[in-house]
Amino acid sequence: MEPRGEVFVLGLILSIALLVISVFISVWARRFTRSLGDYYVAGRSIGALNNGLAMVSLALSLTTFIGLTALIINGLYLAVAVYASFTASFIGLMMLAAPYLRRHKSYTTMAFIAERYDSKFLRIFAVIVMLVVSVLYLAGNLKGIGIVFYYLLGVPEVWGIIVGGLAVTLYVTLGGMYGVTYNQTFQTIVIIFCLMFPVAVVLKALGAAGWAFPPLGYGNMVPLMETVTPHYFWPMLAHPVTYVAIFLGSFFGIIGLPHFVMRFFTVRDAREARWSTIICVFLVGLVNTTVYATGFAAVYWMNTTGFDLSAAAYDYMVFILIDNLAAQGWLAVAVAGAIAAGLSTVAGLLMIMGAGLIHDLYGSLKPGVDDEKKLKLSYAAMFTVGILVILFSLNPPTFILEAIMWAFGIAGASLGVPVVLGIWWKRTNKYGAAAGMIAGFLLTFIPWILIGYLGMEPVQIPLPFFAKYLYGPLGWIKTTAVAIPVSFILTILVSWFTPVPPEALQLQVDQMHGWTDYNEKRYNGKVLPVTIIVLAVLVMWFMTTGYELFPK
Repeated sequence: MEPRGEVFVLGLILSIALLVISVFISVWARRFTRSLGDYYVAGRSIGALNNGLAMVSLALSLTTFIGLTALIINGLYLAVAVYASFTASFIGLMMLAAPYLRRHKSYTTMAFIAERYDSKFLRIFAVIVMLVVSVLYLAGNLKGIGIVFYYLLGVPEVWGIIVGGLAVTLYVTLGGMYGVTYNQTFQTIVIIFCLMFPVAVVLKALGAAGWAFPPLGYGNMVPLMETVTPHYFWPMLAHPVTYVAIFLGSFFGIIGLPHFVMRFFTVRDAREARWSTIICVFLVGLVNTTVYATGFAAVYWMNTTGFDLSAAAYDYMVFILIDNLAAQGWLAVAVAGAIAAGLSTVAGLLMIMGAGLIHDLYGSLKPGVDDEKKLKLSYAAMFTVGILVILFSLNPPTFILEAIMWAFGIAGASLGVPVVLGIWWKRTNKYGAAAGMIAGFLLTFIPWILIGYLGMEPVQIPLPFFAKYLYGPLGWIKTTAVAIPVSFILTILVSWFTPVPPEALQLQVDQMHGWTDYNEKRYNGKVLPVTIIVLAVLVMWFMTTGYELFPK
C-alpha cells in the first residue's frame, strides 16, 4: 500500500498535540505517587466511572480501529464472532473475576496466582507468560501507530513505532498508574469521538438513512449490499469449532490478560470493580458495532466504485474511506483517535510489564528489598521495557489482529484458567495450577512459533493434527479449542489427586466472595469441576468430528 502522498499537516498537528497532552497529564499525575502502591495501583483510589473509561481504552486498541475492520472485509461471519465474543467476554470478566480479584488486594495477576497457590515457581512462570502475551499485544498496536504514520505522513512505519513508543514510555515511566489511568480516561473520550463522528460522515456520503447513529446507520444499505455482493452474507464454510475457539479465547483470554486484570486492583472496592466493568461493556459494544458499520461501508464502497485494494492493505481501510468520503478535518480527527487507541493500550501493557518484572520477579528473588527501592527500580524498569519493546516491534506482524488473537489464546490457556478456578474452587492447588498452566502455554505458544512467527501454513506442518484440523480461515485459532479445555482438565485432575491446599489458602476463596469466616464446604463441591471436565471433553471431541462436511 502506497502512502496517500503529501504530508498531512492537520493530522500531524493533532497527533503531536495528543502526545504532548498525554505527557502533560502524566507529569501532573506524578504528584500523587508517593508509594509503591500509588505507582502500581493508584493507591486503590480510582472510581468506577474513571476506571470504566480507562478499561475501554485498553479494549479499544488499534486492533479495533483498523484490524477488526480488515477482518470484516475479509469475512463477515468470523468478524462478527470475534467482536461479539470479545464484547461478551467482559460479562464473563464481571461475573467470574472482577469483584473477587479486587477483594484479594493483589497488585497483578502474577501476584494473585502466586499468593492464591503459595508458589514462587508459579509467580515466575506467570511473569514469563505475561511477557510473551504483552509483547504480542504491544507489537500489534505499535505496528498500528506505524501504519498511521506511513499512510498519512509518507514516512516508514518504523518512525511511527519509535515516536509513539517513546512518547508512551515517557508518560508511563513518569506518571505510573495514576498517569496511565487519567491518560486512558482522556484517550477513551478521544477514541469514541474520533471514530463515531467520521464514520457517521462516511455513512452519510454513502446514502445510509441512519448515518447519525453508526451502529445502525447501514441498515437501509443491506438490500443494495445483497445486490452488489450477495455472497457477503453467506456463512463462511468453516468448521463450527472455529467459532467455539474464538469464544473460548475471548472469554478466558480477557480474564487472563494481565493489563486488563490490573485495572481491578486500582478501584476502591468490589462494587466499583463491578460497575466499572458495566460501563466498559456498554461503551465497547457501542464502538464495536460502529466498527462493524465501518467494515460494511468499506465492502459496499469498494464494490460500487471498483476500488481495488490488496488484502495485505486492508488495515488502512478506515483512513482510505474517510480520506475519500469525508473532509480533511475528519481524517485528522480519525488520525488522532487512532493514535490515542494505540497509546492507551501500549501504556497499560508497559505498566503491567514493569510491575511484573520488579514487583513479581525481582520481588520474589529478593524478598527483603523495601518498597522505596522497588519504586526507584520501577522507574528504570518501565523505561527499559519501553525501549526493548520498541526494538522488538521494528519487525511487526503482517496483520495486527492476528497478533492480538494469539495473545488472547495464550493468556486464556495459561493465566485465565488458574485465575477462574482459583476463585471458584477451593480444591485447586499449586500442582494442578502448574500442570494446567504449563500445558496451556505449550499448546498455544508452540503453534504461535510455528504459524504466527515462522509463518508456516498449518496444513503444511508435518504433524497430523495441524494438517487435518487447522485448515480454513483463521484455522490456527482452533488450537484454543484444545489448549483451554486441556488446561482445565489437567488443573482439576491433578488438584484432585494431590494434597488438599492448606486451610489458609482455601480461606482466600471465602474472603474473595465476601465471607469473613471459613467454611470447608463452600466452593468445594464436585459439581463444578465435573461439569467443567465434561464440557471440556465435549469441546475436544467436537474438534475432531464432522470435518468431511466442510470443504478444505
